[in-house]
Amino acid sequence: MSYTTEDAAWDEAYERMSDELYPGHKAQAIIDFTHERLRSYYVANPNLLVPAVFTFKEARELLSCEHPTAALVFSVSATELFLKGALLKPVIYGLVHSDSLAELVVSAALTQTGFRRYSQLLAKLFREITNTELESLTRGNSSKSLLAEAQELQETRNKIVHQGESVNIQKAELAIDVATGIFDKLLTPVLNELGFSVAKGGILVDDEI
Repeated sequence: MSYTTEDAAWDEAYERMSDELYPGHKAQAIIDFTHERLRSYYVANPNLLVPAVFTFKEARELLSCEHPTAALVFSVSATELFLKGALLKPVIYGLVHSDSLAELVVSAALTQTGFRRYSQLLAKLFREITNTELESLTRGNSSKSLLAEAQELQETRNKIVHQGESVNIQKAELAIDVATGIFDKLLTPVLNELGFSVAKGGILVDDEI
C-alpha cells in the first residue's frame, strides 16, 4: 500500500499526541498526571477489555475447531483491541478534555490501520509507567519485538480479508501467541502499575479501592 497524505497527517497527529503527553521537562509531574488521567478513565470504564477478551476467546475456539485462517483474523483483531481500545483510547481521552471532541478523535484514530503509526506514543507510555522499553518485549526466544510481530500479522490479516489468502495452523498459533504476549507483557503491566487487575471475562478490578 502506498503512503498517502492522509497517512502523513495521522503520523503527525500521533507524534503531536506523544509530545504533548510526554514533553521533555517536568518528568515526574507528567508521570503523575498521566497516571491520574489513565486511572480515571479505567475506573469509569471497567468493561473496557471485555470486547478484546471475547474476541481472543473466539480466536482460540476457532483454532481448536481447525479453522486457522479465521483464528488468525480474530487473534489480530484481539491484539488491535488490546492496544487501541485498552491503551490508545484512554490516552486520547486524557489529552482531549472535551468528551464530545474526544469521541470524534478516538473514532477517527481507531479506524487507522497499522501499529507503526502510534508505536512512539505506546513506547513512551509504556516506558513512563513501567520503566521498561517497549522494544524489549519479545515472545519467548523470538528475535523480533512483540509489536513488530503484531505488525507483520496485521499485514497477513489484511491479505486474508482483502485478497482471500489462507494460513496454516502454525501461523494461527503464532497469532494467538502474539496476542497473548501483548496482553501479558504489555497491557497487564500497565494496568498493574495503575492499580488494576483483570477479573474473569475481562472486567477491570480497582485494587486501590
